Amino acid sequence: MARTCAEARPRPWPSSARTPLVPALSPHSSRCRWRAGSASRVGLRAGAGPPLPRPQAGPGLGPPALLPLPTPVGPGRSEPLPGARGASWPRPPRVPMEPSNLYPVKLYVYDLSKGLARRLSPIMLGKQLEGIWHTSIVVHKDEFFFGSGGISSCPPGGTLLGPPDSVVDVGSTEVTEEIFLEYLSSLGESQFRGEAYNLFEHNCNTFSNEVAQFLTGRKIPSYITDLPSEVLSTPFGQALRPLLDSIQIQPPGGSTMGRPNGQS
Repeated sequence: MARTCAEARPRPWPSSARTPLVPALSPHSSRCRWRAGSASRVGLRAGAGPPLPRPQAGPGLGPPALLPLPTPVGPGRSEPLPGARGASWPRPPRVPMEPSNLYPVKLYVYDLSKGLARRLSPIMLGKQLEGIWHTSIVVHKDEFFFGSGGISSCPPGGTLLGPPDSVVDVGSTEVTEEIFLEYLSSLGESQFRGEAYNLFEHNCNTFSNEVAQFLTGRKIPSYITDLPSEVLSTPFGQALRPLLDSIQIQPPGGSTMGRPNGQS
């Protein structure tokens, strides 16, 4: 007749025998199968005491507690419970990386003609021009522009031109102020020296376009950079080119950035 694990009695062992302890199995365990006349029994070392009592149900007591199933932690995945064989503690939550600092980049646009180009260009050039554009780049809380005196800076809107006629949002940049100032210093010693200024071919808008691409990878609007070619495409513009080439524009009110050899 079949007997339960709890009804098993320990078999006496010689005191000299060294038998490892075998953990008692729960009656609910699938490994606990006894048959009448079986010679295999779960025992205790001789003299170690009586076998573990069978769990009893009673008031306030339920069946022996079983380990709960692993808790799902994602689609098709589960996390072993702490204390179980092969268990590992829950993974700490992932902390998202903070985005790097981004600095806004603006393009200030000024009409040097103060509206005269819009009214007079159809008569003088035979085509409509909306303005004679001067531009600057505003980044790191300062305004930067190029003129016949080289690269200059001032607080936004701090030149005698006053506030801009329009502001274009160029984008954002990760370039820090320190790196940007080093970049401007290299430009001021090379292609954007004051003597390199030319009203049609190398002007403030050329500088703004170059710097905007360095900071954001974007160009400034084409209606600004195309203005010289539109003027020179007319007979009147061609007739005035010798005079216009001699014009040097340097909006007053800015501080010229360092020049090589300490020139002023």
